[in-house]
Amino acid sequence: MNRTEKLKLLLEIEEAKFVFYERVNEAVWSNHFGSGLEFDSIRNKNTHNIEIWEMCIDRLNERFTKQLNTLK
Repeated sequence: MNRTEKLKLLLEIEEAKFVFYERVNEAVWSNHFGSGLEFDSIRNKNTHNIEIWEMCIDRLNERFTKQLNTLK
């Protein structure tokens, strides 16, 4: 894998992290102000999804760091 491909991969990882951050923010908003505030089932589902998405973000951060170290 050449340097350009590694940089493209780093950008893809960052974009994926951004998508998960947006999903987390929307679910948090729903729990505080939206339908998650009214319905327990939606709040529980949102809370579960937030935990899963945060694990995905952590894994992407690890992958990003590992890939970044290969550039040096």
